[in-house]
Amino acid sequence: MEAAARRRQHPGAAGGPGLQPGSSFLQARYIPFFLILFMYFSGCFTPTKAESSVPGAALLLVGPSGLYYWYLVTEGQIFILFIFTSFAMLALVLHQKRKRLFLDSNGLFLFYSFALTLLLVALWVAWLWNDPVLRKKYPGVIYVPEPWAFYTLHVSSRH
Repeated sequence: MEAAARRRQHPGAAGGPGLQPGSSFLQARYIPFFLILFMYFSGCFTPTKAESSVPGAALLLVGPSGLYYWYLVTEGQIFILFIFTSFAMLALVLHQKRKRLFLDSNGLFLFYSFALTLLLVALWVAWLWNDPVLRKKYPGVIYVPEPWAFYTLHVSSRH
């Protein structure tokens, strides 16, 4: 029984066997990624409102991009880093708006992707809010269960 549970255990899962690094290390290795995203985002402003639109084809890619960031945030357990980056992006947008600068299509794409990710994470947490096993596995104020933990607990046990 214990061997089967160990096989199903995702090696990067929080609370798993001593094979994975601590959560602070996992969050720290994503800091350069979000810092580069924010630096890129800070250069996505234009003085003309006419250039501030996203092409239709790019709007189709907001969904997959938001889904990718959702998986990154939930599986990597980096919600705090993600939310700080999102708030920094929002603060930058508000600051640049006072200077009459607007997001260009690249900045809007990234901003929409982050907004969709935030919505997906909120829906994920709301859906699994009352799950007693996941609540025990992820104690604390910030409850963001990993997709792999959900899969291991609820999906793979049915097969």
